[in-house]
Amino acid sequence: MSKFRFITALCAGAALLTAGSATPARADAVTDFYNGKTVTILVAFGAGGGYGLYSRTLSQHMGRYIPGKPTIVLQFMSGAGGAKAANYFYNVAPRDGSYMALLSNSAAVAQVLRPKKLKYDVSKFNYIGRMVSMRSSIIIWHTAPVKTLADARSETIIFGSTGKSGQDYMNPMLMKNVLGYKVKMVMGYKGSRSINNAMEKGEVQAMANSWGSVKARLGQWLDKKLITPIAMVGLTPAPDRPDIPLLLNLAKNKKDRAVLELMASSTAIGRAFALPEGVPADRVAALRAAFKATMEDPKFLADAKKRKMDLDYMSGEEVQKIVLK
Repeated sequence: MSKFRFITALCAGAALLTAGSATPARADAVTDFYNGKTVTILVAFGAGGGYGLYSRTLSQHMGRYIPGKPTIVLQFMSGAGGAKAANYFYNVAPRDGSYMALLSNSAAVAQVLRPKKLKYDVSKFNYIGRMVSMRSSIIIWHTAPVKTLADARSETIIFGSTGKSGQDYMNPMLMKNVLGYKVKMVMGYKGSRSINNAMEKGEVQAMANSWGSVKARLGQWLDKKLITPIAMVGLTPAPDRPDIPLLLNLAKNKKDRAVLELMASSTAIGRAFALPEGVPADRVAALRAAFKATMEDPKFLADAKKRKMDLDYMSGEEVQKIVLK
């Protein structure tokens, strides 16, 4: 064999070896990045509510499926109905895959409604998956003069809210400004737990919160009839409570229905986790795979059942489509 032919064959063999090892090399790169690392999940509301429950449960299981098995910790950043965390996530958080977020399910709708006010762009996030959809329920405290949705035509309901970017503000205001119910807002609470406390103290009479969270966190209140769900916000009725009126079905005309459908679309986004813009594609793919594996993990499923958590997995790619729409 001539020297030229030998070198050519050697180079060809090296190319085959390199091509054959490309996938493991990429996997090793992800493992090397996460090995010994801490991954932070930024949560847009307080630790005591549904956002805290779902992010905490995920954090206790997902690390086993991420290459390198990093430690996962939570960072709670409540404020402005979730906008404070979304702004931080978009503008400040590291873009290397070490930061995830569970933002308000209303973040996309809030951006549509207040494009000049909010300093983030949800279309740039990389969604890795949804744990559950989020039909929002309108919950009334038992001492309130309003007992049914019809009562709110003549009696004012006083709602507690975290801020204008959250469903706990938007959905009561839908009732007021689109459907004509009497609603008053008290804003500035740090999360659903603080609104719950305010209802107990008589500061407010009602709240809008995820139906799944109400069942998981306030099941005893439901059983004792301390709270009553009088309406639901979503594209379809709650399977377990089809008797609760859906606000969408109360629209008086096509224009009102279009508004109600836009607002209800946030229920499909639900408790979806995201990565910032700019995270390397191999790390996005690894975290999407880890999220999916966690949703199928028997230990995780047993924990979720024990904690009375509803689950309704959706892939990151599917969530991305809903957000972009």
